[in-house]
Amino acid sequence: MHLTGHQEKEQNYYDSIFDRGYNTCNYYPLYNEVLQMISQISSPHILEVGCGVGDLGKMIVEKGYPYRGFDFSEVAVKCSQQLCPQGNFSVGDAYNIQCYLPRNYNIVVALEVLEHINDLRMIENIPNGVALIASVPNYDDPAHLRLYQDPNKDIIERFKPYLKIVDIKSFASPDPLGKAIFLFRGIRYFPISGRDTLSTNDTEATPIFTPEAKRNPPSPCGRGKKYKKCCLLEKL
Repeated sequence: MHLTGHQEKEQNYYDSIFDRGYNTCNYYPLYNEVLQMISQISSPHILEVGCGVGDLGKMIVEKGYPYRGFDFSEVAVKCSQQLCPQGNFSVGDAYNIQCYLPRNYNIVVALEVLEHINDLRMIENIPNGVALIASVPNYDDPAHLRLYQDPNKDIIERFKPYLKIVDIKSFASPDPLGKAIFLFRGIRYFPISGRDTLSTNDTEATPIFTPEAKRNPPSPCGRGKKYKKCCLLEKL
């Protein structure tokens, strides 16, 4: 885990970013994988922390899943409401437990959020047994407090007291700088007297991330090329 030394940003910082226009086109492969993860959970009801401009929220609503999302930025929430009028969007703070009420959801989605804030403090607000689908980057930005460079140490081990990580996927950038975003799914749990509160199946689940996936794995299409030089470029 690399700490950047950057300070946590105020609301007006994000308002100015969204006010200038925020292009999320490159995130759609990530969004599609999130939808796939959501579909694997029975009767999904979603709370999105950091809904941004609402593009993922719109995709979730169009799938017919119960959804609500909140964001720190008032500008982002206005964009969300304009993009998806039928969606439930509001201004909220990831640290405020009231934003997680009522607890009528079984999935929390937080994409490109944890690196901007105290990630452990935010996760503590998630109820027991709720799935968390989140993404974190391995690269620096003025608003990133930390870089998640080693999925085994920086995701599985870091969140072990709070989450049972069951899946990690890597989305590599096509540039040569080795930038990547790690998408993971975990189950929130509270240890009780040395034993967790998950079911046996959840407790025995093991992450399916493989070390080579965080580098540049072979493309799954079978054309013999690396993923960053082949299928990823087609998705972007």
